[in-house]
Amino acid sequence: MFDTGHNPVQTVQSCEDKNVSLESLLDNLDFLFIWKIVMPRYHIGGSHCDPVAIFKALLLKEMRQITSKRKLAMFLKKDEYWLKKCGFEEPPHHDTFSKFINRIGQDSFERIFDSIVSQIGEGREIGKVVAVDSTLVKAYSRSYKDSEPSDPDAKWGYNPNNEGWIFGYKLHMAVDAELELPLTFTVTPANVYDSVEYPNLLKKLVKNGIKPEVIVADAGYDSKKNVLLTLAEDIIPIIALNPRNMKYSETREFDRILPIKRESDAWKENYKKRASVERVISRLKEELNLKAVKVKGIDNVKVDVTLPLIAVLTVALAAFKTENGHLAKSVNPFRF
Repeated sequence: MFDTGHNPVQTVQSCEDKNVSLESLLDNLDFLFIWKIVMPRYHIGGSHCDPVAIFKALLLKEMRQITSKRKLAMFLKKDEYWLKKCGFEEPPHHDTFSKFINRIGQDSFERIFDSIVSQIGEGREIGKVVAVDSTLVKAYSRSYKDSEPSDPDAKWGYNPNNEGWIFGYKLHMAVDAELELPLTFTVTPANVYDSVEYPNLLKKLVKNGIKPEVIVADAGYDSKKNVLLTLAEDIIPIIALNPRNMKYSETREFDRILPIKRESDAWKENYKKRASVERVISRLKEELNLKAVKVKGIDNVKVDVTLPLIAVLTVALAAFKTENGHLAKSVNPFRF
């Protein structure tokens, strides 16, 4: 038996509501949009596995914390119930998943992510207050200083809070502070500073039609450029002061134009909402597969990072559609 992180034959409901289960999620959500996104990458008349079945299997991999595509193929081969639930007639080879990913490309997975964000936004207001942060993701690579790394795209990055030095990548993310759901993201080598990547994150957020009233960030994002870029979009920046930016002055002229004054009661109340993005990161790493990737190269890593983000959104969408919105922030009730 291989390790999936959970009992692979367990089908016991984690909640009395029958709509709160992985089975219900796979059965009742409309996955037709997957076909619409990936269809241009397929040739008419070719013999291929159903893309929706493959996508469901990749979603199952995240929900059950199955650590590799090979183990996923073994899981489906041994468990006919979940094989059929995904939509397969025969057990797929593990290469099926890699070929699918290579065929549709990382951009298709990001379009799937954006589509689910849009579907969630159809029934409720999203992105009024947005919190941004980043987290390091360990590379699938040797990282000895006296040898060439097996993943040349990975770099050393440092998290001063609890992760220390990690050889790998960095996920930069903007989340809805109330719903605790990712709205957009970027993936870079681990050595890219948060303040440097922030303009790209802000640009993607606005391009996707999400216009927050407030963006909340820690001191790693503090810079004159980032404050002014945020204000230029008519968004109020609540960004903690970085002491390193105050070496030669106790005040900064551009702080005078902040709509919500730093350290005011309103500023402090908004800044508390930054904890929402930390909880999302914890969910991605503890309840899904974000702790470390099993692929090399930044394009492949982007796919591996996008899949747990998609899983979080899919759980929320299922919760809202079954009138279980109170479970939208919880992966575990939908795991089995």
